[in-house]
Amino acid sequence: MQDSLDPRDAVRQPATDAARPAQQAEPVAADREVTPPGTEIPSAVHAYLDGETVSENQLSAAQRELELWKRIGSETGRRRRMMTPAHLPAQILAKLADD
Repeated sequence: MQDSLDPRDAVRQPATDAARPAQQAEPVAADREVTPPGTEIPSAVHAYLDGETVSENQLSAAQRELELWKRIGSETGRRRRMMTPAHLPAQILAKLADD
């Protein structure tokens, strides 16, 4: 049986719970982050990324992670400033018109 999607049908024949079979609940998969042992990021790096003030001693203990996030920040800043060349949209539209 197919359900009618016409909203006017609901006025003519209201749907009842007894007419439809009960659906069984599907198991819900839990999404969670699992970090491999030995790869936890120190709390000083989290605080630094959140914009909080962190002492140099705390950051020097996590120099490797801090350098990674600084490189990621500079790369995303560089890519944010990138612009599509002006001739490219015209070329794409021309190719689409050929198809």
